[in-house]
Amino acid sequence: MKKLLLTITLLLYGIITFAQDNNYSVVKGNVAEKNVNISIINTNFGVSSDDNGDFIMALPRADKQVGLLFSCIGYEDTLVSIVPNRDTISLNFKMKETSYMLEAVGVIAERVAKYEDEKYVMIDFEIADDRFYVLQRKERTTKDFRVLVTDMFFEPYDTVPLLERIKPTNLYFDVVTQQCQIVGQDSVYIVFEQNGKTFYGYPVETDYYMRVMKVYNFTTDDYVYYQKKKSKGYAIEFYRANVNTGENNKIFSSDDSYKLREIKKEREFHRKNRIKVIVGKDEVMELGPKPNEWENFISKAWYQSKNAYLGHVGDTLYYFNHLDGRIETYDEELNLIRYCDITYPMKENFWRHTIYQDRAWGTFYTFFGTTLNEIDVINGKTTSKVNANSMLSRKMIIYKGYLYQLKRKRDTSNTENSYIERIRL
Repeated sequence: MKKLLLTITLLLYGIITFAQDNNYSVVKGNVAEKNVNISIINTNFGVSSDDNGDFIMALPRADKQVGLLFSCIGYEDTLVSIVPNRDTISLNFKMKETSYMLEAVGVIAERVAKYEDEKYVMIDFEIADDRFYVLQRKERTTKDFRVLVTDMFFEPYDTVPLLERIKPTNLYFDVVTQQCQIVGQDSVYIVFEQNGKTFYGYPVETDYYMRVMKVYNFTTDDYVYYQKKKSKGYAIEFYRANVNTGENNKIFSSDDSYKLREIKKEREFHRKNRIKVIVGKDEVMELGPKPNEWENFISKAWYQSKNAYLGHVGDTLYYFNHLDGRIETYDEELNLIRYCDITYPMKENFWRHTIYQDRAWGTFYTFFGTTLNEIDVINGKTTSKVNANSMLSRKMIIYKGYLYQLKRKRDTSNTENSYIERIRL
């Protein structure tokens, strides 16, 4: 035990020394609760508080804003903004308990509802034609899968057991057929209804199907719209194909790839400046993230691509031109109807340049931190709708004025909790 405590002490001392000697900033503090996840927003990096509620982490020193998300089951998510430009930053506060507890299937204040099943783990969900499809795995098994079909209020409609050989991984919404697909390890199966019963069939090879479908945006009566990503997703081009003539044309492009050069510089600087600690006669330990982990962090936290987004409502196209800070509206002949400046925050509140669209009503949304905001495409302004932490959601779909989120967490006893939450917007 003494050896373990000494090892932990040395590691903590190493973190502080690493931060001070390598232009890093130490962030430490207490949140008064154990097992609180402290994650760097927009990344997969983070730490957890110990049994006393203490935590410590090192961030590269910079004058750029970094968001820390504090989350724990039973407590409200807390988003803290810091600028790691000094040796030590102390954060001490008490996590606030949630003001409500959801039942297995319940409604809270006529706004929030949750569906869960103690016997099944929710793997994925999809929505198609006012049907809710939930991919489930029986608890404590790895082979017993099914698709539960319900109406939009989680009332069961049908249950589809899946053969073991399918090995399902997730569900997928086909933008061409407007139907739900079951993605298996080797094949993809379309879900369809016949004589009041739900079936799946017509398999297509998984890799081929996903390779083709991942480029599609949407279809209209006359065109299929698709995209090509280049430079690791920092450059994106939008195309469309005429379904009658087969003619293909590039219609929009967005190039934010200059950021890749900055990422490369940061990675090389980090590689050369990693601290090495001698922990034994012939053993050397390097502290801090590895170069590839560092590259992943800065690409998501500091050098995100301002990805453009192309959506539609009927035959009207909406192009979110984030590089130029504009929302452009076109008819399907590509005549510019109007444009407006983007007046919602583009740097504050940890905006990820991600646009969500209501599949049925066409309304556009985006997240600032943990708040979902509706975008007015006429004037570029936003209206705050609900607090809904997208960082903790495995999947989100907006449909007919409701936000649906799949959440899977583990509590302090390491029991997995999975549920689908519905929030009225």
